[in-house]
Amino acid sequence: MNIDNIIKTDILKSVFSSDIMEKEALKSFKDLLFQDLSLCMKAVGALSGSIFLFDKVQNELVLAIAKNNNHIDLEGARKRLGEGISGKVALDRRPLLVKNIENEIFYDYRPKYDHYQSKSFLSIPLEYSGDLIGVVNITDKSTGIPFDDEDLIRVLNISKYLGISIASLNNFLEKQKVLVCSLIREVETLKESINQSKKFSSLGKLVGNFVHEINNPLDGIIRYINLSLDCIEDKETAKKYLSETKEGLSRITGLVKSLLDFCWSLTPQKRKIDINMAIEEALFLLKNDIMSHNISIDKKFSLNLPKIVDSGLKIVFTNIIKNACHAMKLKGGTMTIHTSLKNNYLEIKFSDTGTGIPRDIQGKIFDPFFTTKRMGEGTGLGLAITKEIVENSNGKVAVISEIDKGAAFIIQIPFI
Repeated sequence: MNIDNIIKTDILKSVFSSDIMEKEALKSFKDLLFQDLSLCMKAVGALSGSIFLFDKVQNELVLAIAKNNNHIDLEGARKRLGEGISGKVALDRRPLLVKNIENEIFYDYRPKYDHYQSKSFLSIPLEYSGDLIGVVNITDKSTGIPFDDEDLIRVLNISKYLGISIASLNNFLEKQKVLVCSLIREVETLKESINQSKKFSSLGKLVGNFVHEINNPLDGIIRYINLSLDCIEDKETAKKYLSETKEGLSRITGLVKSLLDFCWSLTPQKRKIDINMAIEEALFLLKNDIMSHNISIDKKFSLNLPKIVDSGLKIVFTNIIKNACHAMKLKGGTMTIHTSLKNNYLEIKFSDTGTGIPRDIQGKIFDPFFTTKRMGEGTGLGLAITKEIVENSNGKVAVISEIDKGAAFIIQIPFI
């Protein structure tokens, strides 16, 4: 176990969510421990030392930092309270001066490591406001002689400030934790607000265009009704005007349905769907169009695809299949549907052998109310809604097409 895991266990656990901030905090903490340990060692001319920190959650001491001539890395080693010399000092909360470990320390409390050059050492508990912070150990005096009472007093005086500095940094980091968590919540709230604003901005744009578009057929309906009333005795003329009225109403119905589809796509969904099944359902809904236009379907579905959250994808599939049917309605043709996994994306590709899309309008086909169909044949909302739904799923949609060679719509939806 390394120092990152030690500090995360209690003192810095979940303090920073940003990797950069977390690394900086860990580095600052290690630097502080290193400086404090060096100060204690220098005060008594020692060559080795270590600092254990108290993990309140596990009720254990964890070796946070160590310095020794043999460059042995023991960071992360753990001791229970009462275990070994450090554990005993932490449990008793009393400093310990040992001049010869073989004569003064019971065998069970002796260190398990044999890299020390001296049999003398100092072990001092680190405290702050009555709370245990950790234990500092000092050994291997450079002169080779045992530590004495003056050495103990020097380290004790430094340790008082050492406990305060560690506890103060801990309190500071805890405050930073609260601040960062608060900022993260605010950022998430802002992101959600921005996403909602984007959705409602799109909705507002569509509604504005919708009002404009719906006004034209309504004017026509009113005009034809008035004309029908004026010539009610002329049944043929009245029939003609009423037919025009019916077409206008049908167009309004289509616009309203498209707008409802779009509004539904803005509503968060939790239900997960099987992509292949959703395509099958869309094909079933449009089976009359497919059969009447003499279109064959070639399904190349990958099996065992992961399910994804439904954000209106059946509407997407229906719109694309409907467009393909329109592109092949004169001569018939084949629609090939592929489903597969590409990296972390679910890819759905619809290819048709229809008339194709001119290059100069390929950049416009996803714009609201843009359509190449005749009046009354389409609302121009299908592909705009398709793009909006796919992007709301954090996916992307693209088209590849050449005149008289058909078109391919490629949809990629992340599933992780």
